Amino acid sequence: MTVIEEDTALAEELAAAAPMRWWNRTTVALSAIVLLVGGFVGGLEVQQRWGSTEAAAETPTRGPGRYFAGAPTTTTAATGTTGTVKLVNGTTIYVETENGEVVTVKTDGKTTVATASKGKLADVKAGQSITVLGATGTDGIVTATSVTARK
Repeated sequence: MTVIEEDTALAEELAAAAPMRWWNRTTVALSAIVLLVGGFVGGLEVQQRWGSTEAAAETPTRGPGRYFAGAPTTTTAATGTTGTVKLVNGTTIYVETENGEVVTVKTDGKTTVATASKGKLADVKAGQSITVLGATGTDGIVTATSVTARK
């Protein structure tokens, strides 16, 4: 065997015995795509949980989960209001939010009320924590589409 043949044989043996790298261009590209998609989905989750749906030109919020937008005669889409029931008076619930604001919530025959199971407005008592979904009018009163009470 010549020196060149020995060097070539040695190089082949070393290449065969060398550990394979775990990454290549495809692995790096797929990892980058996974990170980008994960960041995008994470951003959507953060926006959904804590973000605001109002634009900068709209009227500021009046309490958690309630947004005022557009012309003074419009109402917003259903949003959530969470707090403690201060009073239930007929078809109206008064809810105190975490920041101490009292929100007036109107209910009607179409409003669903749930406690541990489907309930009715009479099941909602002062002192309970509730979540209200409904549109907020320009007067600040929420027209409930759903009321969920927690023990």
